[in-house]
Amino acid sequence: MNIFDVVGENFFKPLTSQFKTIYLDCLTIIYDSYRSELSYGIDREILVSKLSDYFERSNISDIEFEDESEILKDSRSKATTFLRKLKDFGWVEYEISNNQMAKIIMPDYAVTVVKTFLDISNPKEMEYQSEIALIYSTLTNEELLDRPYPQVLRPVFERTHALFDGLKKLNTSIKKYIEAITADKTSEEIISDFFKYHDEIGSKAYHRIKTEENISRFRNTIIGRLRDILNDRDTFERTVKGYQNIENENDYYTAEDEVKAQISAIIDSFRSYDEIVSEIDKKHSKYLKNAVERAKFLLLNTNNTEGKISTILQYIAECYNREEQNNLTEDASDDICALFNIFSHGFLSGESLKTVAISRKITDVEDIFEPVDMTDEERELRRIAISEKNKNRFSKKNVEQYVGTLLSDRNMILASDIPIETKRDLIRVIFISLYGHSTKSEYSVKQKEEIISLQGFRFRDFEIRRRYK
Repeated sequence: MNIFDVVGENFFKPLTSQFKTIYLDCLTIIYDSYRSELSYGIDREILVSKLSDYFERSNISDIEFEDESEILKDSRSKATTFLRKLKDFGWVEYEISNNQMAKIIMPDYAVTVVKTFLDISNPKEMEYQSEIALIYSTLTNEELLDRPYPQVLRPVFERTHALFDGLKKLNTSIKKYIEAITADKTSEEIISDFFKYHDEIGSKAYHRIKTEENISRFRNTIIGRLRDILNDRDTFERTVKGYQNIENENDYYTAEDEVKAQISAIIDSFRSYDEIVSEIDKKHSKYLKNAVERAKFLLLNTNNTEGKISTILQYIAECYNREEQNNLTEDASDDICALFNIFSHGFLSGESLKTVAISRKITDVEDIFEPVDMTDEERELRRIAISEKNKNRFSKKNVEQYVGTLLSDRNMILASDIPIETKRDLIRVIFISLYGHSTKSEYSVKQKEEIISLQGFRFRDFEIRRRYK
């Protein structure tokens, strides 16, 4: 169906008119009033009073529409006229109640559009963890399976869309900041954007993705429960019939295909999670690196001779652009010309801006060492010695093997359970904690409040858990 068949041909005209900002403010007031009303609709006089207060507070000057001869001067006439025009455009409707009072209502499509505008203007932080937890709890709640489509599959499908749309928006937001760096900005603006990025993205959305419980903890169960719906014939048939009832689909086989498509889409989304987060990681690192490098370049480049000349030229260009009576095609004033005296230098001296190159004589490079002949036995002994040395290193592989031995058939141990007798044992515990914070590690760590004292060493206790991938 064409959208204009639903909303009407003139629905979007207020948003392209010269008074689009006022129209949007009025719609926001109507929307907020409509949501807060417990009864059906808003009393017209109450709404006119609220709109009048808006025009009074905003000190909006006289308004004259092109298609009307009347000039709107007072706040009430502005409020009633804008309300009437919004009705003509299809944003609101009038309804007469039993007591003959006019009520203002908003059509469902108008509510949806205004809500979308407000979401764009004031974006809210998505709680990724709560969305994942709701999807997980919905799929694992056996009581909901008596109506599997409306109570399980449909809400899970919608929340999955919302979750991954939120991740893609985060990816796009970082991309916007990266592109802004290449714009014509000063070092101060880049540093300001850097802190703004940290406040809005780095310390909030991105931080939550990297520090909260990972989606992989729930992913296998979510995918498994969705496959159960596909494989259990009775549950699947009830899901298809539920789709037919809710979505008004008469053909059983079409409904069956749609249900399978929804389940496949959810599974594919959760499988692509690592790829999306990896892309977000790359963009986050790229932004941090580019912002620092760009700011460093601008800060350093303004302190050398080339940077100072560039700053002077920039200032002169800004002066010309600010003065309408002058333009860049006119001759510069004598005062400006006196600043520059450019001519060919012809030779290099100690006062030249160009550094004089220092010539060096290239000599043959002497051999650093002579190869040492080793017998096969000596070579094998050396290989064994290096191998033993590598086994004793605190590499990620060695530490993960040690933790795997500690966990054995358990899912969790405490750091305080690890035997510590020497300084080397304590260093190993430190490396266990460091590697455990990486999402690519085979185990995870979680800090506890208790301070442990062992063999003269003190450290904060932490849990060591096996990570399931």
